[in-house]
Amino acid sequence: MKVLIIRFSSIGDIVLTTPVIRCVHLQLGAEIHVITKRAFASILEPNPYVARIHALDNEMEEVLPALQREQFDLVIDLHKNIRSIRLRKQLTCPSIGF
Repeated sequence: MKVLIIRFSSIGDIVLTTPVIRCVHLQLGAEIHVITKRAFASILEPNPYVARIHALDNEMEEVLPALQREQFDLVIDLHKNIRSIRLRKQLTCPSIGF
């Protein structure tokens, strides 16, 4: 199972996603990918439960083709704004938002 977790910004909020990342990996045995802004990617780099970080510079179109090729089984949206909801729709796999 391959899961994408969305959290674009805010250092504290990204740090607070780490228990979610750990639990999803351990409970589902999932390969975890995270999408965040490039400025915050280094926060997640040492996390042993993250298989890949997709860093966003400005526009979603920069990373969308690579994300679509990943063929995720599930998207977990921890940002839940217009931008993240639009990304969920473009990936066309099951998704949930919090």
